[in-house]
Amino acid sequence: MVCDNGPDGATVEAAKQSSIPCELLSPGKNLGFGGGLASAGQHALEKFPNLSHLLVVDDDAVLASQDLEKLLTSARQHSAGSVAPFLIDATGKLQEVPEPVSWPLARAFRSAGQDLQKARLLAPNGYPMAWCIGPCLLVDQGTWLRAGPPRSDMLAFGDDVEFSLRLSAASPAWAEPSVTVVHAPPHATSNLSSSTDATHYRKFSILLQNLAFICVASPRPRHLPLYLPGNAKRFLQTFGFSPKNVMEVARRYLKGFLGIPGSR
Repeated sequence: MVCDNGPDGATVEAAKQSSIPCELLSPGKNLGFGGGLASAGQHALEKFPNLSHLLVVDDDAVLASQDLEKLLTSARQHSAGSVAPFLIDATGKLQEVPEPVSWPLARAFRSAGQDLQKARLLAPNGYPMAWCIGPCLLVDQGTWLRAGPPRSDMLAFGDDVEFSLRLSAASPAWAEPSVTVVHAPPHATSNLSSSTDATHYRKFSILLQNLAFICVASPRPRHLPLYLPGNAKRFLQTFGFSPKNVMEVARRYLKGFLGIPGSR
């Protein structure tokens, strides 16, 4: 299932030329990451009610031919309802690891920086996962149904974290370091701190609100609240320590803590 909110002409052509059976879904409006994923998941479950797993792959993620088999094997070995790989950039540098349940291990990964081998040595056999970002995630059907579909009301950033937290609350979740997926987002949107224009200001503000919202709305937010001060600091370092920006951080966090996602 390929869900393209547009759709883009290149997506239509890629679906037509796919060497494996492929169905293109086009809602005709921007549903966001969560809404598009929920639509594709529902369609897949209706068309294939006996499927065992759903593999979420973003349009800027590149998997090797053996990655799916490795993820499935890891899910069976660790009785995991969801499994996520390590993410690397196009040069092979570590970009992101699934967040561990263990806070000391999470801090150790931060110290590893972009060194993939150093990060792998910290947990060579994998580890229990708290949450992950969305480029690639394997989920079994039962966990997907228990957790509920991704939200469509969070806009821009954080909906993948919210969904993976619900998945890890519904069933054990696992991080698999033997699988590295290339994540190559467009440069203009891959780094919030690289730009200070109005669009990125709004997106970063929405991220702050969504993170606070997740902390109160998630059935098991783990140690996510510990990241709130750092994200506030990064916002102010990016856009300036002005009274206006301090008020924006406070406003966004307050709305999130009141249970209001970033779309409102």
